[in-house]
Parts: sequence; C-alpha cells; structure tokens
Amino acid sequence: MHRHLNFTRIFFFYQLFLFLCRNNIAPLSLCSSVPGFDLSNDPIWCPPERNALKKIYDEAGGQDWIRDDGWVDEFNNHCTWHGIECNEENNVIKLALENSGLSGRISNSVASLTSLETLHLRDNNLKGSIPYDIGKLLNLSSLQLSHNSLIGTIPPGFLNLSKLEMMHLHGNRLRGTVPILTSKGINESSFIADCGSPSDFDTPVDCPNCTMCCNRLQQCDTQEEIYQVETLAIKVMFGVLGFLLLVAMTSLLRKRKMTLDSSPFHFIFGLCTRKESPCDVYDAIGKDSVYCFFLSSNFTAWVLAIGVLLAQGVCFVFFIQAASLDFGAEKDWVYQFVCPRDNDDCNDTSDVNGRGWIYFVILLTVHLTRDMGNGLKLVWAASRYGPSRKSFQVLFGGIFLFSITALALYSSVVYNIAVSRSNIELIFNTVILLFVTDLDEKLYETLHVVSPRWLDNVTREVEAAFKEPACNVLEDNPNPDDLGTETRRGEIDSLINACRRELEALKRERAIKMEEISRLKEGIRSIR
Repeated sequence: MHRHLNFTRIFFFYQLFLFLCRNNIAPLSLCSSVPGFDLSNDPIWCPPERNALKKIYDEAGGQDWIRDDGWVDEFNNHCTWHGIECNEENNVIKLALENSGLSGRISNSVASLTSLETLHLRDNNLKGSIPYDIGKLLNLSSLQLSHNSLIGTIPPGFLNLSKLEMMHLHGNRLRGTVPILTSKGINESSFIADCGSPSDFDTPVDCPNCTMCCNRLQQCDTQEEIYQVETLAIKVMFGVLGFLLLVAMTSLLRKRKMTLDSSPFHFIFGLCTRKESPCDVYDAIGKDSVYCFFLSSNFTAWVLAIGVLLAQGVCFVFFIQAASLDFGAEKDWVYQFVCPRDNDDCNDTSDVNGRGWIYFVILLTVHLTRDMGNGLKLVWAASRYGPSRKSFQVLFGGIFLFSITALALYSSVVYNIAVSRSNIELIFNTVILLFVTDLDEKLYETLHVVSPRWLDNVTREVEAAFKEPACNVLEDNPNPDDLGTETRRGEIDSLINACRRELEALKRERAIKMEEISRLKEGIRSIR
C-alpha cells in the first residue's frame, strides 16, 4: 500500500513536470490554494494576475455566472478566459463581463491588475462597495459599474484616475461625492452618475465633472443643460427696461429736433406714424384691457391694473422657476435621455422637431407681436405730452405692456425647453402660457358685466384725455415729405382742410352767440 502511494506521487509529479515543460505555467490550484508550493511566488510559473482573477471569480459568485468560458481552468492561460484581454506581455488590459450574472461583490484584488485599461461590469447583481484601492489602476480609461446594487461612497482614489475617459456609475445606490476628474470625456455619455432628482437619498451623488446625471427613475439629462433661468430672467428684464428707457430718451431728443436718420431707433418712429395706428395711445394700450386704466386718474382703476400686472408676472415667474434644471432638487424639468443597460451611449427621447418649433414661433408671433409693438409706440409717444402727468402715464403704460409681454415670451421659451418632449406638449404648454397674457382682457370683460357703470365712467375719462383727433399727428410731422407717399400727403391735406372748416364754423357760431349776448344786454338795459 505504501509503495502504491509513492508510485501515485511519482506519477503526479511526473505529469506535473510534463505540464510545466509544455505550458511553462503551473496549475492554478497549486498557485492559489497549495501552501508551501515553491513556485507560488514566481511570476512566470504563477502569474499574480491569474491569482487575482481567481479571487475576483470566487467573490463575484463565479459558479453562477451565465458564461465563464475558461475561467479558473487549471491548465489554461488566463488571457484566454472569457472577457479577458491581454497585451503582449500577458498583462490584463481588459476585463469585460457585462450582463454575465455576477453576484457577490467586486474583489479588492482587481487593484492588482495594474495594466487594466477597461473594466466593464455593468448590468449584473454586484453588491457591496467599490473597491477602495481602485485608484491604483492608473491606466484605467473606461469604467462601467452601472446597473448593479453597489452601495457606500465613492472612493477618493478616483482622483488618481487621470486617464479615465468613460465612467458609468448610475443605477446603483452610491452616495457622496465623485472627486473632480482631471480627464475629459469623449461625449455627453462619458461620465454618468446618480446625481439627479428624485434620488434614493435626501441628497443625490455630487458629481461636478459628470456629463450626465440620472435619477432613481433611470431618467437622465446632460449637465450642459444647467443654466440659471431665474438669474437670466432678471438680466433680460433689466435689459428690456434699459432698452425702453433708451427708446424714450431717443423720442425726447427727436422732439427737440435732433436728427434720427442714422439712429438705430428710426424704425420705431416709422411704427408710430403708420396710417393704421397714428400714435393713438388709447388704442395702443388696449381699449378692451384693464391696462388702459394706467391712463386714468382713478385710484381703484390703477389698483386693478397693477393687480393684474402682478398676477401675470407672478404666474410667469412660477413657470420660470419650474423650468430650471437643478439636479439636487425636484423641478418640472423633464429629463430627456435614457441610458440603457446594453449600450455605452444614452438615447435622446425627445420627439420635438423643427415643425413643432415653427408652430411655436407662429403662435408667439401672432399673439405677442401686437402688444410688444404697442408698448414701443406708447414709450415713443410719451414725449409728445411734455413733462406732465399724461406723459408719465403713457410712459409707464408702455413700459408695463412691453415688459410683461417680454416676460411672457421668455417664460414660454424656457418652460417649453424644460418640459416639452413632443410637438403636442410644445403647443399645449404654449397655449396655456399665452392664456395668462389674456388676464387683463378677461378682467375687463368681467368688469363690464359686474360694474358696467363704473367701467363706463373710467373709459370715458381715458377717452376724453387721450382719444386724440388724427390731425394731431402733424405735431410730430411738420414736414409732409417725412410721411411718405403722395396719398399720405393728400390725406393730411384733407385733414387740414377739415380742421380749417371746423375752425371757421366755430368762429361763425361764436359770432352768432356774441350777437345774441349783445341783444340780451340791450334788452336788460331797456328794462331797467
């Protein structure tokens, strides 16, 4: 019996000798599990990376993998194992086991693969945390750990991954901050993490360098879309106010006979002198709108007009605030990308196309152009009344009308960019926003039903003060050649003749009245 055992050992060592001679590598079990094996520390006979891969296999539930061709085979070189790619020196440069049924955790032995350039373990059931020593993989350029069940914080060693060009960490339950990466991604799908809202935690992952953030619903969007719409809205409104004040100053200078032929605001003068709207401020501000109350001296009318203006402004501000993309807070912003499990790149899910934006522009143009043009006309016409209450009323009315229309335009644009992901949604949201701009007219109609007498008194006052005859256009146009065509000059001549005839008729009527008064005085004297 003893001789038989000796013979078995001799035969085993003989087979081992033949294997070593033929493959120049020791069996995996001898290198990894036999204590005291003389060649276990020899990198030629027992490659360290093969032992590291064996630990990765064991800790990731290798026996349950969907595909493990060649893995932990006693006599195969580890470079031939499924998902492994080596360089000429037999160093592992790629470990790709996507959707392979991995479970358990990622072994810290992965840090021993110092030549590793690609580590793809996405779409598995890996648990635990990301190995702390992953920062030792200085050659790593592509890391995909997405769609697993990883927990814990992001290791600080990520800061050392200077060659990283792709990092997918989304679809896990990670927390903390992704260190600022020194490399730049290839495209918008390069660096992805769960830094969007809603999140599984109170605070999403903080990832300053991420090109795209995803939420717990697996909806994603690019960080390039982040811009402070509230701050931009304030800048836009200040710009609008400055522009209107510049228009008013230009109009005032023209009133003082300054030449405007080369002025960039010369077109505004043309708007105010068109035949169909001869700078009639009452018509410009809107006869069927409570904005005409700005031309009234009635306190209640002013309160109503300012109230509607504030209501519209607050509504538009709500839409603007909801349109901001803040990955750390829940907003109305609709994420427009989906990052599938089986693809390196994220897909844009938005169906809005050029046709939808064309309809959007048409709706805004038809609905808002008149109010913006009338606002400019009022600001331009304010100087006609000199330093008076009328001038300020017209100026403020024009500023309010133009500004609220500009705010409606801005909010329509930013809100649709934020939430519209189809042409139908684009048109639907635009119509809702434009309805807010009609609140002034709707209130006017309500007052016409609720308090018609009061409304009639206010409108009569405004009409008496600002409903001017068309011939007053001549005050701003003493030279008929400035008005254009011969037809226009003929119309003006007719107006002049009509005014002269009216003046002559008034003079005759005055003479008749004076004669009657003289006769009455003589009759009174005779009675005395």
